[in-house]
Amino acid sequence: STQSTWGKRRRCSESETKKKKKKKKDFFWMPIVHLVLFKFRHECFERINSQTGAVVARIRRLPGVLTVSMGENYTTRSLGYTHALTVTFVSKEAEAAYQVHAEHVDIRDNIFRPLQQDVPDRVLAMDYEAEILSNE
Repeated sequence: STQSTWGKRRRCSESETKKKKKKKKDFFWMPIVHLVLFKFRHECFERINSQTGAVVARIRRLPGVLTVSMGENYTTRSLGYTHALTVTFVSKEAEAAYQVHAEHVDIRDNIFRPLQQDVPDRVLAMDYEAEILSNE
């Protein structure tokens, strides 16, 4: 056995390692990722940050949504974009349905857009098919 920062750990024998590798099965998955970068007016940061949890919860309940995350940028390399939203979908069809869903339209038009008035290049959005390899 060897000592690590987190305590004692045991080294596996070669035969144990081979057994563990055989038990794992690779799982390949290609969900759709919707990434949106926002430029909000600085005087609106407190308001948008206080609504992030509610916005994420509303989006998470929509059909075809797997994951949602949103947060404020903390680096200097964002080219002025202040917040990001990432939504992962089961399919391209689910992402397309999301775009016209009443809940999404309400969030976009009544929460995000009013906080972006007079902001040039206020939104940058892209959608891509992600290649995810998991060994679960």
